[in-house]
Amino acid sequence: MAKILIVEDDPLIANSLSEWLEMEGHKPQVAYDGLDGLQLLQTSGFDLAIVDWQLPGIPGTELCRRYRQSGGRIPIMMLTQRANVIDKETGLDAGADDYVAKPFSIRELGARVRALLRRSTGLFEGKATKGELSLDYSGCTVTVRGRKVKLLPREFELLEFLLRHPNTYFNGEKLIDHVWQSDTAVSNEALRTCVSRLRSKLDEPGAPSVIETSKGWGYKISDEYLQHVARSTETE
Repeated sequence: MAKILIVEDDPLIANSLSEWLEMEGHKPQVAYDGLDGLQLLQTSGFDLAIVDWQLPGIPGTELCRRYRQSGGRIPIMMLTQRANVIDKETGLDAGADDYVAKPFSIRELGARVRALLRRSTGLFEGKATKGELSLDYSGCTVTVRGRKVKLLPREFELLEFLLRHPNTYFNGEKLIDHVWQSDTAVSNEALRTCVSRLRSKLDEPGAPSVIETSKGWGYKISDEYLQHVARSTETE
């Protein structure tokens, strides 16, 4: 069961979503105003938020932006009648993790809710440490053997996702789907560039690379790299 906030000023849509989420075994709560929704997000420990774009108080994009600026990490799904690429880009850049255009299929929305919850449930919170590799969400920083490295948000999210699934290969399409989480076009070249930047920032001379690539399988966090950072704790 997940605790899900619905921020939607249309009572019919809000009530329908709330009833459906309850049928799915979740615990929904509704806010009809952007400022009320932001306050609840910042204080009430939700697992997921479904946020409309057009809201009284502040729009959904501003709600997302302020929540992310305050350090909020939970997934946010944006609902809107705006369906062009520029609007999608605006919503995602504001901090939304997914974007669903109205009118929507409840089955599609349900699949997207499940996907976002799979990514967030039981995962790292605040800090994650493996040997002498430490991820700090507050500043998108990684510390390796005492060396602090500042990552771009997408680099941080890619590394975090691979660390969550240490024994699984992901091909380019699946990684883009899980990490970029949008309908906007993201090329495999953009993924390769992100992987290359991570390697250049985190790899050490003479040590295994942080990300392993296997032809026909895809990408995964390197077992040898994890063993290396674990051994470093024992030997130094």
